[in-house]
Amino acid sequence: MEENQELKLDFKLNSKPAVHVFNVTIPQIFIDEMNEYIDNEVIPNNPSYADLLVGQIRQNKKSAQLDYKLLETESGKKLKGILDSCSNLYLQQIGFGDKIADVYESWTIHSYAGDYNPMHDHGVRTTAGLSMIMYLKVPECIEKLENPTDKAGSVYLNNSSGEVDGFTYFNWGSVGTRMYKMLYPAAESYVKPQVGQLIIFPNWLKHAVMPFYGDGERRTISANANIFEKDAPLETIERWR
Repeated sequence: MEENQELKLDFKLNSKPAVHVFNVTIPQIFIDEMNEYIDNEVIPNNPSYADLLVGQIRQNKKSAQLDYKLLETESGKKLKGILDSCSNLYLQQIGFGDKIADVYESWTIHSYAGDYNPMHDHGVRTTAGLSMIMYLKVPECIEKLENPTDKAGSVYLNNSSGEVDGFTYFNWGSVGTRMYKMLYPAAESYVKPQVGQLIIFPNWLKHAVMPFYGDGERRTISANANIFEKDAPLETIERWR
């Protein structure tokens, strides 16, 4: 081979992902509409949903977890239509186009300084299911923080600033720093809240919300979806709601 001759190699990386998380950007006009509806209808009129949830949302007199009445109001039905469409697009993207998602419950979470959500997953009524989070309001003290995954791909907090106040934390395996250095793939992720971002993921995926300390409200909507065969009768889907 000549000294300056270029060696051309064909290559392909075969990755085997452990989890698929779907990110959707919702238009600001819809976020504004939802916030207005929540301020005028949900907060004044809806009962607490906290008895059904693990969240420790109680540090402020405005801290609350409230039923969005997804199936009973016009706003709820509009939200359901968007979440259903996004959930079914997610199923198609991960190779389950023969399934259909039906979002059947939703609640708002109004967090203030010191509130947090411990590690948990969501139960659904079918064997498989989806869960989702939509960010509606993010306090300035969270907005100004850097995303740890933007720092040269850093995953573990001992390689970054540790500033994840108010971030959503996902964990799908037990991989420590030593294992990471042995080329194990990361099994955790911190998501910085951004207004208008919708995240959809399998309902078994463990997640938590870190507390934050500053002024303002961290407002989200969470929801769960059952999954059925695409040809399932409507009455079957409705029976599982």
